[in-house]
Order: sequence, then structure tokens, then C-alpha cells
Amino acid sequence: MEKTEFTVDELRSQLERMSGTYDLARVVDPIECRIIELHDDGSISMNNKCYGIWNADQKCVNCSSSMACRTGCRQEKTEQFENSIFDIQSDPVTLKTPDGEAFPAVMELVSIRKKGSPGPSANDREAENRDHSAAEFMAAHDHLTKVLSAGPFYEKARELLDESTGGTWVMISADIMNFRLVNTLFGVMKGNEVLVTTATILDGAAESAGGICGRLGGDQFAMLVPESAYSVSALEDAAKELSGFFSSGIFTFCVHFGVYVIEDPSVPVSVMYGRANSALRTIRDDITRVAACYDDEMLRRTIQEQKIISGFDEALGSGRLLMYLQPLAEEDGSIFGAEALARWRRTDGSTVMPGEFIETLENAGLIDQLDRHMWELAVKQLKEWQGSCMEDMTISVNMSARDFYSLDVYDVMTELVERYDVDSRKLRLEITETALLEEPEKSSMIISKLRARGFIVEIDDFGKGHSSLSLLKDIQADVLKIDMSLLSEIESDPRSRIILGSVINMAGLLGMDVIAEGVETAQQLESLKEMGCRHFQGFWFSPPVPVSEFEKKYKKSL
Repeated sequence: MEKTEFTVDELRSQLERMSGTYDLARVVDPIECRIIELHDDGSISMNNKCYGIWNADQKCVNCSSSMACRTGCRQEKTEQFENSIFDIQSDPVTLKTPDGEAFPAVMELVSIRKKGSPGPSANDREAENRDHSAAEFMAAHDHLTKVLSAGPFYEKARELLDESTGGTWVMISADIMNFRLVNTLFGVMKGNEVLVTTATILDGAAESAGGICGRLGGDQFAMLVPESAYSVSALEDAAKELSGFFSSGIFTFCVHFGVYVIEDPSVPVSVMYGRANSALRTIRDDITRVAACYDDEMLRRTIQEQKIISGFDEALGSGRLLMYLQPLAEEDGSIFGAEALARWRRTDGSTVMPGEFIETLENAGLIDQLDRHMWELAVKQLKEWQGSCMEDMTISVNMSARDFYSLDVYDVMTELVERYDVDSRKLRLEITETALLEEPEKSSMIISKLRARGFIVEIDDFGKGHSSLSLLKDIQADVLKIDMSLLSEIESDPRSRIILGSVINMAGLLGMDVIAEGVETAQQLESLKEMGCRHFQGFWFSPPVPVSEFEKKYKKSL
């Protein structure tokens, strides 16, 4: 069958032609295991289970139609029921409904014969079984690492839990700390080698324990093992083995594990993995710890995270996600701008701080919606200040790594300043060094376009993580914002003071302004001035405040 995309009418005609050759020709949805009825008016409906003709009780084991849908290739299988043998050919098709929606389905062509009638020869069956086994393996396993892929891992995990006659199981989440930097620093080939080796070691550990391992996407792996075979020391041994495989003077290789001891096997497997992953997130940036276990406190946080996620759209739509401003100060204390920071106002009037919801929104893939909201609030505020004593103020807004993946940030930013008729130089864009390091070439191109359009680009949190001096060479930005972690020890540690002074001096030589974040004491401020820093931000000047308070306080000084 050469054609694979059909309208409802075309597929009905195809079935009518095939009915002259096969005992049964029909279309099924292999995900829901239902027959797709094709009606004369072009509509469709799904009512009856597709496996009813040969097994009225349950879905077929190793369903050929499900396999065809996954692989995009024809699959064949034989089913036996009572006195009949069903030879089934499953061809993947795309069905287009009258409204233009297209979705994958499978055309099943079935020949029915009585037991004892001639069928394929022994050699034919052996060859077919080999081909089927190979296709079945490829459909269920990740093509790179050869461990189970996400869907099959969840299915196999459910089978193991349902078939278990006793004993407790453990769900383990694993990922590689800052894996994207491996691809950035060493190339995709090395990154793939790391993933394959990680999968091989974890799969071997799971199999020897009587469990399974899967790759759920990117550098995220999962294992399900009996509790009797689980131990923190075994995970530490696996992490040590992996660290030994990959060592570099410019990258610290670290694998983290999150552990969830399954108390209720009826809970969805995806929820079990989510709980293990919640435990992992508590140590994701900690190179001193290998594993963390899910506990009651994490359950409380998980419930809180779900409240945040479920309430986000309503809070966004009702205007309860607010912009606070933290001033940016000159060395004489005068204010030249502010950074926009998000605050969530509850319905009872209390305020949720960013530490309680930013990471949750990042993990849920919602941070780009919050960022766009904050960008527009900032541009609106700049528009309101036009023609007032505040019109020379700038506002800095944050851009996350996800923004670069999910948005065309150049188009979004230019559309905003054009719609509100705001000078692009007044909207300063803060991009974290981590986001820049993930895809430096793409980031550099976007930043060049933004700067050419007049935006001031700031590298935020410099010094917080894996700072790279090559970042300053490859990505031309206007401002370097030094993270407060570099300030905390400048009075007690001479080496920290030398490093910070060198960074400030180097930025000046590169033509970059420097803003020191997290200034909390007069002593820190004086030390920074002595090092040549001229712009500051921190609680010494002011915490983030509502826009009305910011205006009331600083209009007097302008």
C-alpha cells in the first residue's frame, strides 16, 4: 500500500477494495484499542474494542497494530482464538478528518482460517519471527542507548508491579549534572558516548537486581528495582564508575539519583517517577551528594508545586503576578534604573516570593509564559514614565534558558517596544551565563541582533556556576552582573578579593559595564568601589518594592 494519508472517504473506498481480498478490513486506533468507524458524511466514531473478534477480555500481547503505529512500518502477526487462526497485517496510515485534523491510525487486513489449514512454512515463520522480534525491539528501545524508551519503560514497570507477589519496589530517577555543557564543550559525539556508557552501566545494575532501566529523554534515566536489591552504596558505586569513565579538568562529571520507595503499587508509574525526580531535584546542583530519597516533606512540596501549576493560569489572567522593582544605583547612591522581579499575590492578599514558584514553573515548562508577562509589564511601565521625571530610568528583565528554546526572543522583544513606542535602550535584557553556555553560537547570534536593534544586553549571575572566560570572548554583551556569591568572601579571603578585582578590571578592558549584585553592607560597597566597580544592586540600597513605592521613593531624588 503506497499511499499512507487518506481522507475518511478515501479510506472507506480503500477498505471496500480490500474487503474483496481479506476476510476483514478495518481501521483501528492502536492507542485506545478501538475500531474507527468511517461514516458516509465524512465523520468518524470509536465505540468497539478492536480485539473483540479474537480475544474478548484483554488487549493483545505485542499488538502488531501498536507496533506499526510506533515504527511507521507494516507489521504482521497471527492470533488464535477458539477454532480460528487470524493472520493480521497492520499498515500505518494517517487519517484526515473533514476539519483538517490528521492523526495516526492503522489499517488492519485480516485473513481467517480454521485450525489445521495450511499456513506459512516453518522457514517462513522463523524468518517472520526474526523480523518481528527486531522490529519489536527497535520500537520499544531507545535507538541510541538501546535501553527501554519512555512508553515501554512505563508499560514494563506496570507489568512488573502488577505481577509481583510480594516485596517492595523502588523507583530511581537519574540524570547527569549540567549535561548540556558536555555537548557544548566537547561535542555531540562525546555527549552520545557519555549517554551510551551511562545507559549501559545503569541497565546492567538494574538487570542484575531483577529490575529494568529506561531512558526517558535527554540525559534522564529511570530504574525500577526490588527494594531488597537497592542500596545507596550501589548507586554511589555506579556514580563512581561513571565519573571514572569521563574526567576532564574543565568539567566535573556528576550523576545524581532520586529514590522513591513505592508504598502503593496502584499509583501511576509516571507519578512514581515524578516523586523520584522530585527527590533528585533537591541535590541537582550539589556535587557532594549522589542520592536523595523522597519523603513526607517532598510530598508536601509536590502538593504545593501542583497548586502552583494549577493556579498559574488563573493568577496570570487575573493580574496577580506582579512586577516589583529593585533599584540599580550609581556609586553616589543615585538611581539610574531597576531590575523587574516577579511576585505572586495570593487571593488573600499575601505575597508568594520567587523562590517558592520560579523553579516549579521552570520544571513545568511554564517559565516562558511568566517571562513574557514580565517583559510586557516592564515595557508598559517604561511607556508610562515617558514625559515624566522618571523617563530616563531603565528596567532590566530576566530571560531564562527556556526562552531561547521556546520563543523567538528577538521578534518578541522588538514587537513589544514597537507596539508601545518605547526606546529599546531603556529595556535591558539579563541573560544568565548558564543559558549562554548551553548553545553559545545560537546565543551569540541572537544577542548580536538584539544589540544591533539597540537593546542593552547583560550577562547575569556571572560567577554563580561554571563561569567560562571564553564566554566573554565569544559573546559580546554590554554589562556583566557579578553574582553575590563572589561578594560574600571578599573581606575574609584575599584570593576572592583578587579574583573579583581582576574580573572587574577585565570587564572594563573589554568595554563592559559592571554591576555588583547582592550588596548588603557598607563595607562591601566600599571594597567594590576600591576595585573600580561603579554600579550596584542589593539590599543596602533597597529590597524589591512595588512600582508605586519605587516611584514614590525615587521621584523625590530626581
